[in-house]
Amino acid sequence: MLKVVTEHLTKLEKEVHEKLSGVVLHNQNLKIIEAADICEVSPSKVSKLVRKLGFDNFKQYKQYFSGQEINLKTPKKSSEIDRLMQFLENFDHQIIDEFVSIFQKYNRIILFGLGPSFISAEYFAYKLATVSEKNVTVTQSEDFAERLTDEDSLLIVFSVTGKFTSFDSLFSNVKENGSSVMLLLEEYVSTFESMADYVFHLSKYNQDHQLEPFEKTRTVFFIFIEEVITKLSTLNKNKEE
Repeated sequence: MLKVVTEHLTKLEKEVHEKLSGVVLHNQNLKIIEAADICEVSPSKVSKLVRKLGFDNFKQYKQYFSGQEINLKTPKKSSEIDRLMQFLENFDHQIIDEFVSIFQKYNRIILFGLGPSFISAEYFAYKLATVSEKNVTVTQSEDFAERLTDEDSLLIVFSVTGKFTSFDSLFSNVKENGSSVMLLLEEYVSTFESMADYVFHLSKYNQDHQLEPFEKTRTVFFIFIEEVITKLSTLNKNKEE
């Protein structure tokens, strides 16, 4: 899994990240020592920053924020059963904790998806009603989603690849309303230009690239949903005790 969340960065780390992400966009051959000099911090500080953002190393950080594809060293193609087994064997439960931490900050949740991703969002909304008292709405209409958003809302967009359609207009409009935006992707795709406040890549094991987005399974979404619901249910029980 790859997650890009800046919320947990310190003030200094945010300043370094803001400067560094702009530098690597124009200098993809930048060394970590040079990056440290530019930002006036130690190389270890840069290394800690990129790991905190979810990258294995500085090279991945450069690739991501310069718009290049990241080599996650995983098979390019596998059968669906094998892919899911690999996903489960390498499941990172920390991503559930981080998602729930963000989810709990907002009173209004708008779930958005298109095609099969909308169905996944509908299922999530149904399950959330059993463990949460938050105002949860699911839609596949951008206009409706925009009308619902305010400073106390979180828009969560479900998409397998993020490539089926552009969400730029939707993100821009809801952020004007003060809403925060989360992009929940199954597969890895570069999102360095995305306006989303939170980006979660659930799996590094991609489905067959010859499949169209609407042909791909949403199994990983459903596994993720069940783990989130279990986490929320456990938190509720702990509160009662």
